[in-house]
Order: sequence, then C-alpha cells, then structure tokens
Amino acid sequence: MRFLKTFLGSLVAKWLAGIVVALLAVIGFGSDYWVRLLIGWAADPLNLSLNVGRLVFIVVGILIVVFLVWPMLKRRFWPSPFQHVENIVLTTGMTPQTTSPVLLIADAKTANERLRVVVEYSSSYRALGSAGWMKSRNVLLADLKDVVKGQQIRVTVVTRAMDSEEIWWGEKNDLPANSIQKSTKYRGKIRFIGSTDEEQQFRFGLIRTSMKEAPYVTEVFTETDLDME
Repeated sequence: MRFLKTFLGSLVAKWLAGIVVALLAVIGFGSDYWVRLLIGWAADPLNLSLNVGRLVFIVVGILIVVFLVWPMLKRRFWPSPFQHVENIVLTTGMTPQTTSPVLLIADAKTANERLRVVVEYSSSYRALGSAGWMKSRNVLLADLKDVVKGQQIRVTVVTRAMDSEEIWWGEKNDLPANSIQKSTKYRGKIRFIGSTDEEQQFRFGLIRTSMKEAPYVTEVFTETDLDME
C-alpha cells in the first residue's frame, strides 16, 4: 500500500511538473529562452553583475517596505486580543467561614464606563454509554461602573450557602440549574465585556472535589496552570 501511494504521488508530481514546463514554453519561457539567457550572461559578465545588483536592491527594498508596513497590517488584519484586565487570579477558599469558594481578582488594564463580568460554564455528563458537555449557560457575576485603570477588581465566581451543602455560580442562586454538583467536572470562561462590547476571555476548569467534607472545597485549573511554556 505504501509503495502504491509513493508511486501515485511521484506520478502526480511529474504530471504537474510537465504541465508547468509546457505552460512556460507556451508563454515564451521554454528551454530555448533560458539557453539564450545563459549564453548572453556568459558573453557579457558586466551585464550579469548589473542585473544581480538590481535584483539585490529590489529584494532589499521590498524587505524594507514589508518591515515598515507589517506592524500596521498586523494591527489591521491580525489584532491582538483586547485586554480589559490583567494579572487575573482565581482563588479558592479553604476554611468553613469562607462564603466565596472561588473569587476572581484582577487589575483593570483600561478604563471603562461599564465593565460586565460574566461566567459562561458547561458541565460534563456520562449517560447510557455516551459522554460530552452540556449546553453552555451564562451567569452575570458583576456589572461595574466607572472602572479606572489600575483598579483592583474582586468578583465572586462561586458562592457557598452557610446553612447547607449547596454552592452555586455567582452571588445569588437565581436558578436551580446554576448549582454546582458534587463530583462533576465544569469548564468555563470568564468574559469581561467593556463599554464598547469588546470582550476579553479567561478560561478555566473546576471540579467540586468534596463528597463528605464541607462543600466549599473546590479545585480550579486556569490557563496559567495549564501553560506548558
């Protein structure tokens, strides 16, 4: 089978090369043209040197133009991800008195008249021989006004009920579906949405690890934790 693939690949490559050579011959760049060109260069070395010099100057000029224009093209067609905040940290509470098992801490990198912080999450499932991720849900964590550059932002991502084993996404448990179940894997992203709807995202994973101990025990994996560099 490998021999057949190699043979077919070689045949196709030769066929394409033949088509290219034929097209060059049709438009006047056949073997006769290149032979005459080489003979002319050999007969007039000075002309060859001038042509090589011109080619070098043309290539250098193109490289200089690309070097000067590339930053503008990069900003226009391949912009860097927008950043509303920096130094993002997700901390987990480890004491029974902690009512915020997961807390987001970050520094504002830019000023915003309005900065919405949303968590979008999905949980994994296994049932009847199938497995996958549930449809994502969004929970508004905070709606901040008049954020200034350098301001520290502290937002509750997961809240614990003091009188029960229940924990949920956000500060208020508006929907039963927002509860975090035991021994369930969650993947999510924190969405920072600015005044002009430009969005920054921060991805993470969360596991509620405790079955018998207090419900505030969680394990969080962030982009920084999974960075292999």
